[in-house]
Amino acid sequence: MKLILFSHHFVNENVINTFNNVKKLNPTWDVIPIGFPGNKLLKDSVILNKSKYPNNYAIQYYASQYHVDWYDPDLFIYEGYFKFPNYEEYFLYEYDTICNVSIEEFFNTNVDFFGNNLCVPARENWEWSELYRKHNPYNTHFKTLYAYGQSTCIYFKNHILKQCVDEVLKNRHLYCSMLSEIRGGTLVSQFTELKKGRDDISKYISWTTNDISVDLSKPHFYHPIK
Repeated sequence: MKLILFSHHFVNENVINTFNNVKKLNPTWDVIPIGFPGNKLLKDSVILNKSKYPNNYAIQYYASQYHVDWYDPDLFIYEGYFKFPNYEEYFLYEYDTICNVSIEEFFNTNVDFFGNNLCVPARENWEWSELYRKHNPYNTHFKTLYAYGQSTCIYFKNHILKQCVDEVLKNRHLYCSMLSEIRGGTLVSQFTELKKGRDDISKYISWTTNDISVDLSKPHFYHPIK
């Protein structure tokens, strides 16, 4: 049993087509849409209740053009496990990612975890590291921070995700004021090595469209596509 969590915060024709394409390309996976409350979401979406998780209220104003939910897409993968704990594999897929092949055709799923643009460790002079150190009074618990890359095409085997979810719920105070990528990477690094889904993943997944050259004729998972 394998689960794709399709994260999104609005619905239009492109989102619907992307969702259906992911389902078609991955017939051996269940695909469940997920989102935050207050948004128009796909039918039968899981609506995430953030109250049990760490929050990023203290740092939300540092990317003021975004809603606070922008800081928290890692919560989708934890909630996916929390609601559906019996899958063997989990994959987080963001709505503005496009693909033309299945997960197994593009990525190596013989590992226990993979991300994309890893920071091992995350630079201490990175804006998000500095904000965490400044705004979380428990920051000294982590001598080193890690990041697992953009919050799409993130893969977990069950036993790794279980440990991450148990830890983030038990010690949520340690993980407030952590941007999603840092929180996810710092969690995972406590239980396994951070791994890339493939060595050339930076050609496909990045922060902005300017960093990637899109070629729709070859097998791909591209993000972000606006």
